Amino acid sequence: MMVPSAKLRLRKNILPKNLPDLSACIFLCVAMPTVYWFEIFIVSPTLFDWPLYIFHIILGTFVLVNVAGNFLAIMFVETSTKRLVLPSQVPKGWHVCAECESVAPPRSRHCNTCKACILKKEHHCIFTGCCVGLSNHRYFFVFLIYIWLSTLYCSGLNIFFIWPYVGGLTWWALIRLLLPGIWLVWNPCFETLYAFLFSINFIGFLFLTVLVFYYTNLIFNNVTTQENNSGNPTNLYDQGSRKENVKVALGKRWYLTWLFPTVWSPLPYDGFEWSIPYSDRGTQSVRPKCK
Repeated sequence: MMVPSAKLRLRKNILPKNLPDLSACIFLCVAMPTVYWFEIFIVSPTLFDWPLYIFHIILGTFVLVNVAGNFLAIMFVETSTKRLVLPSQVPKGWHVCAECESVAPPRSRHCNTCKACILKKEHHCIFTGCCVGLSNHRYFFVFLIYIWLSTLYCSGLNIFFIWPYVGGLTWWALIRLLLPGIWLVWNPCFETLYAFLFSINFIGFLFLTVLVFYYTNLIFNNVTTQENNSGNPTNLYDQGSRKENVKVALGKRWYLTWLFPTVWSPLPYDGFEWSIPYSDRGTQSVRPKCK
């Protein structure tokens, strides 16, 4: 039996817990508005006339709002077992977390950085300084898709924009594009800065392409990173179709989650009870009683 998901809970402390997380978070917080400024106010005016330029301002702002909004939602939405009422005994399918000194639901895992058990833990995201799990999985994936599409589109535009500045396809141009940071220090000027932003955007696109392929495949199969790396070939939680598996991560109104981060899309599971479909016996699920 599926149960409606509980209301969203907010984290009390969203600050990253260690230096690597803090550094990655600051980098992304600086990179997003910088790339937006570069594409809207530097690149687009040189490539488009006025009507298309206005269209790109609207499109770019829409993408930025969704990227930033989902990024903040990942950080603010609580997805751990903190402040939840847990059973005093160990129900079937649950396990004991020694670090938390309490029981933990199926599919939950303890995070040493967050110092808590995460409901349906996907992974710890260094760029947000928190874990991606049951309640914020939707925001992570939408954020990932939007930022990947934006880097793909911007990389295409930037090729036409940067071409005159680097002098065409030459070895010198390739060196400036492959080592933009060195040349930005050696020869600080607008042309070198443009080459630096082009390279950062293109490298980000290549990196995000790998992530999109990996996490899309996991969502299509209703598998978390930990479950995928466990070596267990059997996926107990596969709902039988990609559409149903997508609902587990993005919610029942998954097709509307792309419009805005605040669009309501209730999850079919609450992280306590998980159904295990069987081809010959229907669905098996157990919901524990809390004492």
